[in-house]
Amino acid sequence: MFPYNAYVNMRHGIVIEKSLLGEFIDADNRPFLIADRSISTQGKNGLKFKETEEEKSIKRWKEGRFDTLDEIISDLWRSESKDDTVISDFKKCFGHLTDIKRRLGDNKEINKKLSDEEQLKELKELKVRFLERMNVELEPGEALLKMLEYFKTDSETTEAIFHRWSSKPFPDLETFAEYAFYCYSIVSMYYIGINNNLLGERKTNLLDLEYLFYAPFAKVFSTNDKFLMALYNVIEPKGVTFISLLSLKEDLAKFQKLNTPDNWSQHPPDKDTETFKIWDETFNLKLSERLKPTEKDMERAKKEFDEILKLAESGESGIFNGEPDFIVKESYYSPNDPCPCKSGKPLKDCHLKNNDSIV
Repeated sequence: MFPYNAYVNMRHGIVIEKSLLGEFIDADNRPFLIADRSISTQGKNGLKFKETEEEKSIKRWKEGRFDTLDEIISDLWRSESKDDTVISDFKKCFGHLTDIKRRLGDNKEINKKLSDEEQLKELKELKVRFLERMNVELEPGEALLKMLEYFKTDSETTEAIFHRWSSKPFPDLETFAEYAFYCYSIVSMYYIGINNNLLGERKTNLLDLEYLFYAPFAKVFSTNDKFLMALYNVIEPKGVTFISLLSLKEDLAKFQKLNTPDNWSQHPPDKDTETFKIWDETFNLKLSERLKPTEKDMERAKKEFDEILKLAESGESGIFNGEPDFIVKESYYSPNDPCPCKSGKPLKDCHLKNNDSIV
């Protein structure tokens, strides 16, 4: 589930708070992470990451191993997903949006079954009214307070957020805290959808919609859940492409048949698939091919790689601003995991078998 170069994003609650405090501006469709150590030495700036507890848990689950923490997390998830009061408690947070209702004309019935297209049109019309409510009809400070109450920010943080809000003029809440407002738009549109009989009250919906909180940290979002697809199409995360989970699975099954250890492609091998087209749009395969490294480039990269590993293992640290020159991540591998060299073979049949280092 986690390839060698995968990272688990920072929890959305932390990013929401940083967004409101002005410490987080835009994810730029990349993961937002907490580094174990910042390195600034010998003219190079880098970050070192360790596996998160979530990654460790999932790797244990893959091997059928569970510990006490896993059992507690699993029990909490089951409890929350079965809580009969979770939706009713959720609704109490949105009294300021209760009167945002569908405009029913002669040909509209409140209980009429709508097609997906009709549902989306209705939700988008209601979204316009939600934005008017938050940005025009409510006093700016009141609208901000509604957000902070929903996200349960503590008193000290709330004071710091309002200090920032009053320190200079902001045209709207989205400009003030784009990510926080994005997340608040998701939960608000879910409430408005419920309140207009457009979205259901399944108890797990409040857990499921959190997937959308992480869409801005990705370039592609995939699901087969009709509820999530409806919300995704209403919210329209910036810079994100959608592919249904069904299409993605079908494409991956095709790639698995085409890719063999002797004929392994580093990109989707079937150009007629939706996944290939998205991959090409995202990574620009023609440009990537033109920039393919030569043997000299690879030798230079190997030397630089060894230098970076020494820096990461030296224990040195230092603070810097801007983008890092390198990142290093420590990960646990089982012999059955795919080899990081991208050969398509399990680690035990590739570099582990040969006892080689991996670059």
